[in-house]
Amino acid sequence: MENSILSIKGVRVLSKKGQKTIKGAASVDVSVCGCSCSGSVTGPAYCRAYVYCPQIYTCEETF
Repeated sequence: MENSILSIKGVRVLSKKGQKTIKGAASVDVSVCGCSCSGSVTGPAYCRAYVYCPQIYTCEETF
């Protein structure tokens, strides 16, 4: 038996206009964020909240 999602209390169908007004919570550009060779997050300060970098050395390691 398949239940309709519309039978859930509080659910309503959005119009096309309503769907276009939905915006994401993040209004930042994460494309400027990155990782350094040492595993540190690079870019603006907000990048630390959105990007995780592995804590290993990956660029031209020297011993």
